[in-house]
Amino acid sequence: MNIQKAMRVRSELKAAASKLQMMVENVPYIISFENEATDEAKLVEKRNERLKKLDGLSYAEAVKKLFAITDACLSLNTAIEAANKKGHELLFKETAVKSKLSYVERLLEKERKLTAVSTESRIDYDETDAKGNFKRTEVTVYNYPMLDDSVFGMSLVQLSKHLGKELEAVRDEISAFNATQKVDWEMPKDLL
Repeated sequence: MNIQKAMRVRSELKAAASKLQMMVENVPYIISFENEATDEAKLVEKRNERLKKLDGLSYAEAVKKLFAITDACLSLNTAIEAANKKGHELLFKETAVKSKLSYVERLLEKERKLTAVSTESRIDYDETDAKGNFKRTEVTVYNYPMLDDSVFGMSLVQLSKHLGKELEAVRDEISAFNATQKVDWEMPKDLL
């Protein structure tokens, strides 16, 4: 089965285990006989009784099935992990590309706010006017971004587009991987 189906089966197994555990917990654990002790035959008969509350299973069968489902979950999780090593690598790659893209977008936002030439009013602490106040002067400021195209070999806009395409390609690779990667596992009979 592929990874997507294996994850669905795992979810079904967990749901079945949870349901079975709730059913078992709602059945009394103690077998009681009023006013007299019982013989071994009646005790065995009561223990082997199939209960409607347990979907027609005996208490022991229900507990054994719960353990079998838990063991199946363990083996399926192990098989998924073995098959999904490359999937984890792809997820790590996706995270790295998303992080770089997010940072480039923040840099682009800063660049968009940048004006090439601006005028700033500054106080000149070395000179005062006739009243003794420090003089205000207008200063022309030439602004440049900290990074230029040589840093990445392209502009930030081009880099953003490049990273966007890379992210899309990684996501496509993850989807294809999940749809085609086989998990070496078979469902035990009569488990679900």
